Amino acid sequence: MRWTISIAAASLLAAGAQAQALDSTPDTTRIISDPLYLPLSGQIYGSTAYRWSSDKQDTFDATGAQTSSVQNTGNTLDQQFQYGVTDDLALRLDWGYDWRNISRHLPAGDTLVRSSSGWTDPAFGVTWRALDQGVNPFSLDLRADYAPDAFPAKSASTVDEGTIARGGDSVDLGLTLGHQTRDFTIAALFDATWLDARKVENQENDGFSTADSQWNYRLGVDSQLRLSDVMSVNAGAGHTFANNSTVFNSNTGLTHVSTGGDFTDLDVALNYHFVPNTVVGSIGYQHNFYDDARNLFPASPADNSAVRNKDEDIVGVTMRYTLN
Repeated sequence: MRWTISIAAASLLAAGAQAQALDSTPDTTRIISDPLYLPLSGQIYGSTAYRWSSDKQDTFDATGAQTSSVQNTGNTLDQQFQYGVTDDLALRLDWGYDWRNISRHLPAGDTLVRSSSGWTDPAFGVTWRALDQGVNPFSLDLRADYAPDAFPAKSASTVDEGTIARGGDSVDLGLTLGHQTRDFTIAALFDATWLDARKVENQENDGFSTADSQWNYRLGVDSQLRLSDVMSVNAGAGHTFANNSTVFNSNTGLTHVSTGGDFTDLDVALNYHFVPNTVVGSIGYQHNFYDDARNLFPASPADNSAVRNKDEDIVGVTMRYTLN
């Protein structure tokens, strides 16, 4: 990951140098790589992205002994389209395809490898600009996205590939509050995500597991520093607050409570306008820091387990474009 860290460091150093001569004149130009971008009436916006990710974690049993070390490597292709119904209202579609490999290293030296691939559940969204910076000191966007339970969720076994779909509906309700100047944009974000009850088929033994519904919340901040007419740097951070969920396994007949799972994310991206404000390429890096998580079995405490030392690196390239 040294090259991604080098890109991030170089971008931040350039940003620091440029920050000394920022033009703070308010600006309402809709820049397609900007955190506050919203397509104008009749405009079609597209985003095609590829991401490579790798996360590592250690698992422990009820006695505190380590039971495995796990590495999850993923590849994701994402496509987004937005259409400007009016200057202040846009419709959105997000859809992707993932393929992942999970390697579980056991203390005895054995390694179990499982793989999953498939379509993600599509997400249909809408954004309404309730306040526009043209007549206000800031802009306020209200967002809503719905992802139906479109594909079956199946966990991977040693002989059968798993799927990517979640196994339940989800709804995200959010808002973005921001201010844009000629050289800099800052935006604060809040999201409340409702995850409906989910069901996952266990291909290892023809059973299933279910989890009840829950609300998760995220607070974040995004920014963009424009270094020139064709180059800019985005940087952001956020924290996700994950609530507990109750999980039932049909094979064991046991119910457990999954606790923890909060995480903090930091990201940076370098953008280049191949065609000014029409075709923009980006390369980005993100790191996620996860809190410890536990699985608690009220009826069988000896089955309690924990996940510790989890973190994740994500590298991605994105091409953004508009059609008028």
